[in-house]
Amino acid sequence: MKEKIINGINYRLNDWTKTAEVIKKGGLYEGNIIIPETVVFNELTYRVTSIGKEAFAFCYPLTSITIPDSVKSIGWKAFAFCYPLTSITIPDSVKSIGWEAFFYCDSLKEICIPNSVTSIGRHAFDGCDSLLSITYQGTIAQWKKIKLGYFWKTPIPTAVLHCTDGDVKV
Repeated sequence: MKEKIINGINYRLNDWTKTAEVIKKGGLYEGNIIIPETVVFNELTYRVTSIGKEAFAFCYPLTSITIPDSVKSIGWKAFAFCYPLTSITIPDSVKSIGWEAFFYCDSLKEICIPNSVTSIGRHAFDGCDSLLSITYQGTIAQWKKIKLGYFWKTPIPTAVLHCTDGDVKV
C-alpha cells in the first residue's frame, strides 16, 4: 500500500486489488470536493471504494462533497466536525455509514440515505443540529432491517424519516 495525493485528494492505493481509499491529508480539504470514481497513478487505474477513518474530519473549510458510485463504505468519523458542510451526496453503492461519520456537522440541513445502506454506526449524525430532513430511498420495511448503532441520530431536530412508502418516527 502506498499513500499519494492525486488532484488534491490523499489516497491509500492498493496495488493488489487496484482499489483506493480516501484518507486524511496533512492540510485541510477546502470548498466543494468531488471525489472521482477512479484515479490513475503510474499508469495504473485504481477504483475509489471507501472514505477512510477521519478522512475529512475537522475540515472547517469543507462546504460540500460528492462521493462517487464506486464507494461502498464511509468510515469512522469520516466527516466529523465539518461544521460548514451543508451538502453531501451519498451514492446507491454505499453499504455502511461508520461510527460518528457526520458527528457534529452542524450545518448539514438534509441527508438522503440510499436503500443500499445496511448499517449506520453509533452517533453517525449526532450533533447535526440543523438536520431537518432525513430521506431514505427505500421502504419502511427495508429501513427496519438496517442495523442502527446506538444514538445514531441523537440529538437532531427531526423526528421523522421519509421513506418511499410513508414516514417513520425515529
